[in-house]
Amino acid sequence: MSKRDNNIFTKLWNLLVSMKFAIIILIVLGVVSLLSMLMDEYPDFFGKSSILYTMLQQHSPYSSWWYMALIWLLVLSLFLCVIQNVKPVFKSMYKPNLKPADEIEKMKLNLSVKKKSDDSSVKIIELLKKQFYSIDTQYDDVSTQISATKLRWSNLGHLITHIGLLVIVIGGMIYSTTAKKEFQYMIAKEHKSDFTEFIEKYPSFSAWNIPTAENEFITVVVDSFRLGYYKGGIGTDISDFRSFIQVFDHNGDKIRNHEVTVNSPFLYKNLSIHQSDYKPLEYIQNNPNWKQIQEMRKNMKDRKNWITGFSLKKNSGKSIIYLGMLFGVVGMMMSFFFWRKDIFIAITKHKIHIGGRTTKNKISFERELITLSERIRSL
Repeated sequence: MSKRDNNIFTKLWNLLVSMKFAIIILIVLGVVSLLSMLMDEYPDFFGKSSILYTMLQQHSPYSSWWYMALIWLLVLSLFLCVIQNVKPVFKSMYKPNLKPADEIEKMKLNLSVKKKSDDSSVKIIELLKKQFYSIDTQYDDVSTQISATKLRWSNLGHLITHIGLLVIVIGGMIYSTTAKKEFQYMIAKEHKSDFTEFIEKYPSFSAWNIPTAENEFITVVVDSFRLGYYKGGIGTDISDFRSFIQVFDHNGDKIRNHEVTVNSPFLYKNLSIHQSDYKPLEYIQNNPNWKQIQEMRKNMKDRKNWITGFSLKKNSGKSIIYLGMLFGVVGMMMSFFFWRKDIFIAITKHKIHIGGRTTKNKISFERELITLSERIRSL
């Protein structure tokens, strides 16, 4: 590979692993998603037959080529960023970081104490261990070098946050590509005898078979459906509507009974069944007067003579998204609520040099170093 090719590869790598690139992709995603939403909201203005509408696959924007291309770029950027940071993070956690006296004196936070005894290093190590510091030491003819570290695992915070974001994006891809929505009206058992011919022609109105995996499905049967009305209300003051269902697996074994309401869907594996509509029984008979019948029955506060409407939402990826959120929360907590502290000590013939560094709360850490130097002075 030529020097020019190597330089291009390096620039491309640096671009992909940079946070700036990931932020640009997120901004572009936000802008095109907003544009897509506006096109869907105002189809007359943008024109459903326009080239832009067709090119952006506006009929299904979140599974379109442009959306998936941007998501894959974001996944690639985050993945490479994680790969690049794994080695440096673990190296910083476990590689001893010892400093000689001259380097400690150049540090922003540094102090010096007069050496009183030859066993100062042993006493200092014991003192630091009592404060829960991890210790690394090195001895030579010139000095004794001590490196003390606390909360070194907090370095993993930003790495775990990146992993969490990567998992969320992957989960979102799976969610958007496997998303499926269906709607189904169903007749309760108590009305089946009145619709025998209709059910024979359209069996899903009586028993709804929903695929859950390859060669597997569940069957939903409605025992009864009821409308509720507010007490003392006038006219069509409906308080709730609910379906009492039985769910069976593909072998015919009952999974469970469930009362489906607007706020209590039936959940099973990667699908959910929501209570979303109701109609008078005449609706499925194509009675032209079904709307008038519906209003009449609501005015009469009729609870029973209805069919129920279900919305089915099916997708994979929710659990992956939640896992990514968990990683993100843990990573941010590690980054913002815990921070690494490093104390460097070099014991020479006559002096004890003390220095330190931390990423956050530097004023408090400076006080800690001063207190440590006073305690070392009294050893």
